[in-house]
Amino acid sequence: MIAFVTSIGEPTTDLCVWALERNGFEVTLVDDPNTTLAQKLKWIYNAALGINYLRVDSDIIVNRNMTPAFLNSLDDPDIWWWQFITFDWYKQDTTHSMAFIRAQASNALKGNIDRFQYASRPETEVSRIIELHNPRRMATYDKQIMGLHGYGIENLKPVIKLKASRGQSSNYDFELAMELNKL
Repeated sequence: MIAFVTSIGEPTTDLCVWALERNGFEVTLVDDPNTTLAQKLKWIYNAALGINYLRVDSDIIVNRNMTPAFLNSLDDPDIWWWQFITFDWYKQDTTHSMAFIRAQASNALKGNIDRFQYASRPETEVSRIIELHNPRRMATYDKQIMGLHGYGIENLKPVIKLKASRGQSSNYDFELAMELNKL
């Protein structure tokens, strides 16, 4: 199974790819620094037409729970988009991360990504399209933590600025994350 990894040069990119390959994924790294996330997603949605795949940001390190065999065992064929729980280093709490996207979602994703090319969170916007919610075709697998998000990023200033611009600062414990990074 393919895992598409998007990167903007995070220092965890190589570790992210390594963890996925160790778990049995064939990894395609989408890391062109001259493209936006929306453009990267558009490329992925076109490249992945008709296949099931995992979509991961390169600041997520999957653990041994996230494998192709696990994804293939998800037995509800009516769910086209699965998201997973990771431990978020910045929040010091769990969060939703990654997406296992089934082939059935391909046309809807490809047909809608252009609408969100200027959105600050294009993947979140795409996940809200009517095709995934009427009927409900999106779910969160919350029985176990599937990885670690944000660990190893020493310079938190860009992350803090991004979360502030989205009005999300109160959801994060950057002070604790910075103290832990000193260890």
